[in-house]
Amino acid sequence: MQGKKKKVRWYFSIWVAAIAIAVLIAILGMMIFMQYQQSQTQAQMLFIEKGATLIRSFEAGLHNRADDKKDVFYLQKLLMETADQPDIDYIVVTDHEGNILADSDPAMLDQQYGKDLDTKKIALSGEILWRQAVNPGGAGTFEVYRGLFPWRQTTAADRQSRRIIFVGFNMDKIEKASHEDVYRTIVRAVILMMIGALAIVSLFLLQTYRLTRASLSRVKVFSEALVRNMPIGLLAVDQENRIISSNEHARDLFNGDASEIQGQDVARILPVALVRLLKKVNTTSGLIDEDVFLQSGKNGEQIWEVVAAAFADEDVPEGKILLARNVTAVRGLEKEVARSRHLNAIGSLAAGVAHEIRNPLSSIKGFAVYFKQRLSGNPDDEETADIMIAETERLNRVISQLIEFARPLTLKKEKTALADLVRQTVKLIETEARKNNVQVDVRETENLPEVEIDPDKIKQVLLNIFLNALAAMSGGGRLSIELAQTQDALEAVITDTGTGIDAKDMPRIYDPYFTSKPAGTGLGLAVVQKIMEAHGAFLKIESKAGTGTTVILRFAMSANERIKNEKQT
Repeated sequence: MQGKKKKVRWYFSIWVAAIAIAVLIAILGMMIFMQYQQSQTQAQMLFIEKGATLIRSFEAGLHNRADDKKDVFYLQKLLMETADQPDIDYIVVTDHEGNILADSDPAMLDQQYGKDLDTKKIALSGEILWRQAVNPGGAGTFEVYRGLFPWRQTTAADRQSRRIIFVGFNMDKIEKASHEDVYRTIVRAVILMMIGALAIVSLFLLQTYRLTRASLSRVKVFSEALVRNMPIGLLAVDQENRIISSNEHARDLFNGDASEIQGQDVARILPVALVRLLKKVNTTSGLIDEDVFLQSGKNGEQIWEVVAAAFADEDVPEGKILLARNVTAVRGLEKEVARSRHLNAIGSLAAGVAHEIRNPLSSIKGFAVYFKQRLSGNPDDEETADIMIAETERLNRVISQLIEFARPLTLKKEKTALADLVRQTVKLIETEARKNNVQVDVRETENLPEVEIDPDKIKQVLLNIFLNALAAMSGGGRLSIELAQTQDALEAVITDTGTGIDAKDMPRIYDPYFTSKPAGTGLGLAVVQKIMEAHGAFLKIESKAGTGTTVILRFAMSANERIKNEKQT
């Protein structure tokens, strides 16, 4: 048992109780019947012994008087005197043929008695016999009879003239005593049955109480755990608006010290908006669901989704329950989703428009080249034609970026050495860098692993970042690219010493068409973010106005590269 007492549980059902009571009734009925039978048997034995004693006394009285003719008178007198006893109904003496020789009732003389009996056989038998007769005029009669044998019978005539004696006992007292005994037995049985039934019912009720209590305890524990651990705030108040229950998440709604809130008035501890909402709730108003704006000292204004309802029952007074959930982040995400859908729609529209613009734009560029050739030799006209060609190309680049941003990305990944890709992209901006007096510095560690990327898309990412850096360093500066390997990734850190980004513009740097440059398109960083997200790569931009910008690109290595790197380490 490992030091623990094992609990034994008894389970009773209504059927078990009913069967037990039925068995108890059967046992008590059997007891009553056996008690009645025993009483009848005792009464019979008493009458038989009394009758046998009385018959022997008659035989003793007839001793030595068998030959006397006066015996009949003596016997008749003896029977009458003996029959005067209150419990004797009659005494009859007959011969072996049933003729009455003497009777306690003289009117019965010379008649026959015991015609239904074998009197000849009984007269010769010394065995005590008995029978019970019904007396229509009163109580029953218990009759004891046998052959009558005086002590001395010397002659053959005496032996042949056998007699039979019948003694009838009045059963009135015995029957009354038996009835009283049966009545007392029934009363005792009923009391015992009631006690037994009460004990069984008590056990049944006790077991029902234990099961109900255990079930209630389980429900209580479950309810308390549910209320305590549910991810939303719960608050219940009574009909006087006093707090009767709350959980930990509801404490964010309280004003001031929330350590002792049980029994407090909600008007003192809850914000006004929630108190007003609770006042609107009643049993007829149904469920109320609202978004409530609450001020928080730490986090500013927050949005809480609040559900309030009233509850009441026959045994439970009216009360109110309030459920609250902080949905500030959820509502923000909903706005972002709506905004993203709006931007996607605009992007799709812009892509369609860009396709339509591109064809006439090619024609415009062709005419500008044609006019430059026709007007060669005229510096002013050539300059005008060059401006037209340059602006057409710039507009074409904007349209290309717009189409690239709106088009779904399809990556063609392959193992690529990121350092080689960086050097190839740097060559594309070398002329622009020298023109802006910008020094480009590329540093890399040895034995850098390859990463699975789309080289064309990542080259576009690097080119957009490099061009933004050069645009921020129009008066000269330094562009540094550092490649290094972390534990499970390859990281490229791009730093410039340009003008940087204002703090107020940082949240919007990835928005399409947002730009702080006079000639910018506002799509460069949006495209960068889209490509990096498609690769599942990490992108982070840190900037401070007047000091420059740092862009961090991090690409996860494949499982094989990580294992190879761990072995080399």
